[in-house]
Amino acid sequence: MEEKITEKKDKSLALRKEGYNCAQCVLMTLAPLVNLDEETATRICSGLGSGVGGSGQICGAANAMALAESCLHGTAPTDKAEAMKDVRRLLDRFSSENGDRINCCDLKGKEGVRPCAELIRQAVGIFCEAHPELLADE
Repeated sequence: MEEKITEKKDKSLALRKEGYNCAQCVLMTLAPLVNLDEETATRICSGLGSGVGGSGQICGAANAMALAESCLHGTAPTDKAEAMKDVRRLLDRFSSENGDRINCCDLKGKEGVRPCAELIRQAVGIFCEAHPELLADE
């Protein structure tokens, strides 16, 4: 499984080198695992770079990880509680691994924790580690 996770992380960095934003790199990489096509993933995340619309708020990589997790849940209003719990679990891990930071401006500020490439790899890794069963199906 570790090899598959490394492949996903490498793909996300290759997308970054092509010029995609952090959120796009994460969701485009995870798209096949959550039954989402890459073009839709690209569009969904186009405005999420540099912390949601360039505002410096929630990190695009973390946001895309949350979107991928949400794709694994149902569409009924009653499904949202479970989705929120699972998204929170992933975001809590992302935050704890980054000094309790989740906003782009805090992650990238004067005392930034990690460069974007590392945050992208981290988000992909957290998601994949939480869902080994999805990697087994690939």
